[in-house]
Amino acid sequence: MSRARALLRRVAVTLGRSPDRDTASATCAQCGSRSSTVVHRLSRRRVSYWCTACTAVVTTGDLSVLDEPPPVPAEPVDPHAAVLAPPVLAWARTHAARLLDRPVLDRAAYKELHTRFDRAESPGLPGVSAVVGRLHESCYRADRVTASFPAAPGLAERVEHARRWLARDARDLCWVISAETADHPPLDEVEKAGAAWAEGGPLDREQASALRTALFGTDGGPGCKVLLRSFDDTEVTAALDAYLRTRARPLRAATLTALDR
Repeated sequence: MSRARALLRRVAVTLGRSPDRDTASATCAQCGSRSSTVVHRLSRRRVSYWCTACTAVVTTGDLSVLDEPPPVPAEPVDPHAAVLAPPVLAWARTHAARLLDRPVLDRAAYKELHTRFDRAESPGLPGVSAVVGRLHESCYRADRVTASFPAAPGLAERVEHARRWLARDARDLCWVISAETADHPPLDEVEKAGAAWAEGGPLDREQASALRTALFGTDGGPGCKVLLRSFDDTEVTAALDAYLRTRARPLRAATLTALDR
């Protein structure tokens, strides 16, 4: 049937009766109007049109007089496509459609969708709660989180979509935002805490808190030593120096960039 339609279309075009003529428009050569022409004949080599404004009837081989057709509206994008991996979204449309009715997926809905999907499809992936927890601990660096789990098909996709969910739908759950503080710990305390970190020894509670606040601008979140594992020693040393000199917080900036990239 499709071959027959294609043949009919080729014949119609050859005869100047292209199906496209019904949606085509042209710029009138006589009066210049672009909105009053009616194309009544269109082939690969010639176009004929009538202008209702000046009554001109024109046949020309200059197909450049044809105006661009209006753009076809794009298919609406599923609002959850950015935060649910394609297999999860496809499954949810059939088996958990009520959860997709909301424009934003809260923590309970996001966990329920993945828990039910994992139970039904057994993808062999870490649970989404474990992925989200690891993202918090890894300063939202999806590549590090993916590498921290045993390799599996679909793992990177799950981690990346979870990061997007945190950035878009669950931003208030992200420690770098919810625990932000305007406080600046005294420089001498930060310097002592930095020296203790550099020596590789344990940090007491006050030192860990001062160092986390200085480097990340928060008064809560994962432990300081946990967060610093996401950066190499050179980055941490440079961040300490930046804070002590200008109170800049490059590690906080890097964490926000990783969350929102």
